[in-house]
Amino acid sequence: MDDVQGRFVELLPQPAPEKLHAFIAHNSSRVMNPDLPLSDEELDELDRFLISDGTPEECMDIAMLDGFFTGLAIGPTTILPSQWLPAVWGETEDDPMAFESAEQTQRIVNLVMRMYNDRIQDLQEGIDDYGPLIYQSEHEGRTVPIIDEWCMGFIRAIELDPEGWQPLVEADPEEEGGLLAPMLLYGTEEGWDHLKENKALVAKHQDFADAIGPCVIGIRDYWLPHRKSASTFHRESAKVGRNDLCPCGSGKKYKKCCGSAEKLH
Repeated sequence: MDDVQGRFVELLPQPAPEKLHAFIAHNSSRVMNPDLPLSDEELDELDRFLISDGTPEECMDIAMLDGFFTGLAIGPTTILPSQWLPAVWGETEDDPMAFESAEQTQRIVNLVMRMYNDRIQDLQEGIDDYGPLIYQSEHEGRTVPIIDEWCMGFIRAIELDPEGWQPLVEADPEEEGGLLAPMLLYGTEEGWDHLKENKALVAKHQDFADAIGPCVIGIRDYWLPHRKSASTFHRESAKVGRNDLCPCGSGKKYKKCCGSAEKLH
């Protein structure tokens, strides 16, 4: 299993600072536009940073980050960047995230947010084609997809909202619950134990890798009704008019009480 799961990362040489600054200046329109997808060069740049010695030991790599963003994009609840960004760095009190400069902070956070926004766009309703960003390895003359990092990232997204994900996690594995099978098998310690004990599962490695895309679309569609209802505001009572009595019971008109400019602002 270690051979199949063997990780292969092709590291490009670090660019000299002056070349990196020139690259950023030349691509300033991409850097400043949060809606532009990352170029291959920018993905490489972000990957090098994430796995560098300058980040905490538990910092995500690019494949894990892609799985994480995918889980955030299709999950039952919208998680704010302020809530999920610390999970990207994997920082702790003993191993905090420390950027070298304000410029580096801005650059890396910009790349991270653009990658996140790109996954949000990729997984909009009606789009039925999804491909994970994963590492690959050569094994016995063939290319083998390495999906454990991606699945670990997806599981980390679930861990940010365990209560929200609970209905799908506990669903019948022969029905909707089966949509999480690749993620649970390759992204959790329990799943790794199953792989070690069951050679038949290892033999289906490619099948599980191929299933990730359809499973992601299935999970997105499973949660869509929930996300739509959660994003729709339903007023439980009639709107109070400016000249109506204030609902607080003071006996004053709303505009002179709780609806006054002083209290509204």
